[in-house]
Amino acid sequence: MDIKMIMDLWKPNTRNAKAGVEWWNGNAEKYSARELPTAESSMGMRLIKQEGMIGESCKVLDVGCGGGRFSFALDAAGADVTGTDFSPRMIEEAQKQQEKIGSKVHFSVDNWHTISLEEKDWKGKFDLVLAHMTPAVVSAETFLKLSEASRNWVLMVKPTRRTNSVLDELNKLVGADRDTKSLDEAVAYAFDLLWLKGYCPKIEYENQVWKSDMPLEKAVEEYTLRISSTHELSEKDKSAIRLHLESIAEDGIVHETTHTTIVAMYWQVK
Repeated sequence: MDIKMIMDLWKPNTRNAKAGVEWWNGNAEKYSARELPTAESSMGMRLIKQEGMIGESCKVLDVGCGGGRFSFALDAAGADVTGTDFSPRMIEEAQKQQEKIGSKVHFSVDNWHTISLEEKDWKGKFDLVLAHMTPAVVSAETFLKLSEASRNWVLMVKPTRRTNSVLDELNKLVGADRDTKSLDEAVAYAFDLLWLKGYCPKIEYENQVWKSDMPLEKAVEEYTLRISSTHELSEKDKSAIRLHLESIAEDGIVHETTHTTIVAMYWQVK
């Protein structure tokens, strides 16, 4: 497999970008409320510390920063951090938190898929480019931008080999592909691209189990938006999603259990 072949194969699978933004906007408050990651609680932060990826006043770009958790943690470690996300609500929540804790992170709303690094003056400007559990990197083009923005380290963390007790059944119900298929392929494509470009990527793995509970109406909204972002839903499909969620809800709550292998891939561009 050569670089051109990977570029042709690794394309975004998003069909409805608006639904994707709405889904992330709706989760902004939940994600921003999470505790800041540490080297003890996060594989990503552990690797950053272990490999000495940041130092005092080094420049960091947090791609798909969400509510800013990693941005704030890296800012507290002394880095000069820029956080970017395509969700206006995510950035809004990050800025609210920023006011509370007095951080110096620079936040902006950007679409990593279409952003011009030259126009932002971000090309080769960062000592560390981080893409942690973000849908910003969903194609060869968006992946290669990570290296283009860096002058030293890049760290990408993704959930792969994921099984979802509720979402997987809903995808089958409406004839949609598993939305984790593209994540599994991304790891293989990413490694091949880096290897073919002469880099020596390192990889670490961590198995995790996630549990979530949502009120029924919130679950109907969230799962419908999430599936809509990659699969066109008819009114019949939407009704089927609602009926299934109603059938499995316990006391008005939908319980989801997710098993996943977290993959951290990191490399140096210099």
